[in-house]
Amino acid sequence: MHRLGRRADGSAALLRWLSSRTGCWTGLVDRSGAVLVSIGDLDRTDMALVGRGIEDMLDRGLTTFIAHDGPTRSALLLVVDQPADGPGPVLVFVGDDYVPRSLASDAASLLGTCWWAEETRRTRQRVEEAEARSREAVLHLLTSRNTAIAGQIAAALLPPLPDPVRVHVVECGPGERDEVLRRCAELTGNTAWIVRCPVQVRHVLVVAAGHLPSLEVALTAGLDGCVVGTGDVVALRDTAAGYEQAFHALTVARGRPERWARFDARLDLATLVGRDGLPWATAVLTPLITHVPARRSDPDAVELVATARSWLSFSTAATRQLKIHRNTLVTRLGLIGELLGLDLGRVADQAVLDLALRVRAMPHATTAHETDVVDLDDLLRAPAVREWALATLRPIRDPALESTLRIWLDRDARLSATADALGVSVPGARKRLGRLERALERSLLQPPSARFDVWLALRAADLTARATDG
Repeated sequence: MHRLGRRADGSAALLRWLSSRTGCWTGLVDRSGAVLVSIGDLDRTDMALVGRGIEDMLDRGLTTFIAHDGPTRSALLLVVDQPADGPGPVLVFVGDDYVPRSLASDAASLLGTCWWAEETRRTRQRVEEAEARSREAVLHLLTSRNTAIAGQIAAALLPPLPDPVRVHVVECGPGERDEVLRRCAELTGNTAWIVRCPVQVRHVLVVAAGHLPSLEVALTAGLDGCVVGTGDVVALRDTAAGYEQAFHALTVARGRPERWARFDARLDLATLVGRDGLPWATAVLTPLITHVPARRSDPDAVELVATARSWLSFSTAATRQLKIHRNTLVTRLGLIGELLGLDLGRVADQAVLDLALRVRAMPHATTAHETDVVDLDDLLRAPAVREWALATLRPIRDPALESTLRIWLDRDARLSATADALGVSVPGARKRLGRLERALERSLLQPPSARFDVWLALRAADLTARATDG
């Protein structure tokens, strides 16, 4: 019995052995008679016998009791002692055979320790799961720019959130995330906010203080096989932008022998558009941000905006971040598209929505600014935006690469349609897009994808070309 009790499933293993040894039904039940662990099932008659026996035993203040059902059928009940405060479960033998009292007593003593250890392990797992979910929630609040609430929760869980921050995305094997978490905590002195990515099962996200030294170098040196992408130093409220930077850097790091890369910091398009773009973004989003659901159970404007942000960043994996069913996601996206008059199956309309949300999320969005509403093309004709577009597209001067990129975007980022247009196989099209990713140093195929910025850059470049030709 001691050998069986040392197993991870000690209670079940002991009950199985006792059932085989005694020929009786054996199980652990709680004080109400509900079965906790058992070998086999009890019929209604025996369940009633056990229930009456527990009631009689507790009424009399006994720890051992025998309940009879006829001359031969009986139930032996023993209260299980556990090494902790609070009542333990009841060990029950039901059958026609005699159960040696010494065997039952020894088994009850050992089962108490096994059950307490298993309950402790289950409680620890629940606590760890609750903490992991809380950390995911903090990350979600940060990417939604709800820094005040995120900071309050983080202060309770520890460590407090730093500001400014640098985001790192660590890619490793699915079974290696615990070791990555431990190593990240060690290297940052337990001062960083470290989270298992709720969307990508191979990723660990590290939101570290901006002044910390090269975490990515130390991680790749100490962990074989892991790859690290690192973003630029950003304000805490811009964690979402820092995450996208780190993710794009990860795309570059996969092709480097050192297995790490830092984001090549360039001005963000939403920053370049600036306050002049706020009236445009507000006009685009007004039907969404003022939406009032017809029923209380329907998603409101805040939920719809969060859904749009998550979907634009993670595509269909947004269901894992938002903890919703895929049908719910499809329904919400249909409503968002209907409210805004956009076809969210098209990359062009996705890019419009993405830029509008980013402009509205900038710090200047809370500052009043009187200016006329302009359209998207007017914003893209601004000199600073033209320079940004040229810098973004400069790595793909090769006409073949640019042609592949345009065909892919014109087919709304669908690989099969792109392969047909190029006259190659789907793996061949994916390989060409991989070359584009390395040239642009941005992720295209995996979310968060840079396809929105690339579409806007091509649009700005085409407007410049038309103006020049005119």
